[in-house]
Amino acid sequence: MGVTTAVMGGNLTGNKVCLSQVPGSSAISIDNELDDGLGISGRMRATIGTSGVNTYPSSAAGPVCSEDNVYTICYRI
Repeated sequence: MGVTTAVMGGNLTGNKVCLSQVPGSSAISIDNELDDGLGISGRMRATIGTSGVNTYPSSAAGPVCSEDNVYTICYRI
């Protein structure tokens, strides 16, 4: 868990709370609850992470979340 001001995919700016190593099913659930359910738009963004490794969020636009991947997710506060 961390906080960043780095620009994320799709030009999401501002202060963001981020979580790394989030399973795909959890990322989908969190995005559906707090945002628009896409992972590539809105206040929450997801970038593909690496299982077992804390992965810094990417500035590239991430894909729509899949249950098969692990993600780093960030939510603009």
